[in-house]
Amino acid sequence: MPHGTLYDPIRKKDVPATPEEYVRQATIQFLLNEVKVPAHLIAVEFGLCAIDPKTDDRVDIVVNNFREGAALDKPWLLVECKAPGEYTWQALQAQLNRYLKLLKPKYVMLALGDAVRYFALDGDSLRFKPIESLPEYK
Repeated sequence: MPHGTLYDPIRKKDVPATPEEYVRQATIQFLLNEVKVPAHLIAVEFGLCAIDPKTDDRVDIVVNNFREGAALDKPWLLVECKAPGEYTWQALQAQLNRYLKLLKPKYVMLALGDAVRYFALDGDSLRFKPIESLPEYK
């Protein structure tokens, strides 16, 4: 495990430099710089207890959709990050499915090391369909 810390610009503090944290911080930079998400709409280690007090699950990153007047449980984006070699896509999907019982995001991003998959909620089928990339945040 790497020693030291990384600065998290969203939480505004140093965090332990774990392999998963490297993936999370790279994802935050991607959201800020490429997708153009305003920093104040990003929540890191978002506790789902804000929606259901009976759970202690936390989502790696949530991008809130307050601009469209959406409630906390309907974010623009839900992101789950894992270090390479720690999870399989199937295990990551199973974890995501737990979160989707409480959250109804427009988009989902799964980051497994450097490999990334994106999904969009299809309004007709209410299922998530693979997409090539995330749209720029508007």
